[in-house]
Amino acid sequence: MIASGKKIILRDRIPADIDRWLCWKTHGEWRKLDAPWETFVDAMEPEKEAELREKFLKWCDLELRDPRYGAMIVAVDGTLLGTVSRYHDRKNDDEWYVGIAIAEDGHWDRGLGTEALRLWVDHLFATSDFHRIGLTTWSFNPRMMRVVEKVGFLREGTQREVREWEGKLLDRVQYGMLRREWEALRR
Repeated sequence: MIASGKKIILRDRIPADIDRWLCWKTHGEWRKLDAPWETFVDAMEPEKEAELREKFLKWCDLELRDPRYGAMIVAVDGTLLGTVSRYHDRKNDDEWYVGIAIAEDGHWDRGLGTEALRLWVDHLFATSDFHRIGLTTWSFNPRMMRVVEKVGFLREGTQREVREWEGKLLDRVQYGMLRREWEALRR
């Protein structure tokens, strides 16, 4: 276990998670809010599924280091709900970004994402010396904006109308949290 809260647990991936994780690739409302132009597919070719299965199992076998690159979000009753992740800007290894997906329909608007993101950010800052964590979302995702702000991220800017999707121009909204802001929230 990486972290636990009142409603959810963050833990490492295990091979038994693979079928649910693969299902999320082709099912769920979450896909419409997480850069759907990149990830929105309703079916998967057998070759692609085999490739993703192999990749997932390799992730499960990787040596675990802190801070983690990702974790599974699990309800305290054991229901697998989604994932959290961290990644860096290809141009700047010193800047981390985080992502979160509550991939199980019917589990939104219960505070699960807020608790998961808070636990994830706590883990990342507590197990590293990083100075800043960022998160980027899209203007069509007000739920994510509320979650991020509840956790304590500050809105740092908006890149206006940077992507056209389904006939609408979308803004990219950028958030960040500095270590000193995280420390102040924990006092």
